[in-house]
Amino acid sequence: MYRSIARACAFTILLTVPSFSSAQELRVIRVGVPVMKNNASRTVPAIQARDRLVKAFNDEKPDKKLDLRVQGVALDGTNADEVVSQGLTKKCDYVVYTTLIELRTQGDPAEGRPGTIEINPGAKRGAQDPESAAMNPEYRATVEYKLYRTGDPSAISGAPFSTQKAMSENNAVSEVLDRIANSVFADAKKDITAHP
Repeated sequence: MYRSIARACAFTILLTVPSFSSAQELRVIRVGVPVMKNNASRTVPAIQARDRLVKAFNDEKPDKKLDLRVQGVALDGTNADEVVSQGLTKKCDYVVYTTLIELRTQGDPAEGRPGTIEINPGAKRGAQDPESAAMNPEYRATVEYKLYRTGDPSAISGAPFSTQKAMSENNAVSEVLDRIANSVFADAKKDITAHP
């Protein structure tokens, strides 16, 4: 019985002592996200898309090897000067601009861009019969991003990402934004390790 009490006390003490690994703070990379620009023939709510990208950044898992995590910060500027000013005020390390290039269904004319990174390249295009296509249309969404260090006019990275699936317009764009968040975090980590 005394051994059980001793083990319980030792276990309680171990739980209350902070571990050295949890005491170490992760460096936070702050990425400013202005409202998405629309160059497509269809549209989604731009502020909703911006907020989705901010959430995607905040949902990214930390990089424990580099002790880094990313944090999305919503920016409301309507032009480049306002965005940079807000990014500096909100202590953003980077700003990522997004542009909706393409948002269409099968029947809409193509709006694609060469060099686009396909998220689901193995998906069958146009495999639905007309009735099911009308009930559950496929949307193709392409969003391009450009990543800048806050206040620097030269982009350090960028690419268009695209998907096509039987889902809503908003969900198609959200899926692309999730992939962009992954890519931007990877780009920022490379930049930080190259320019500590």
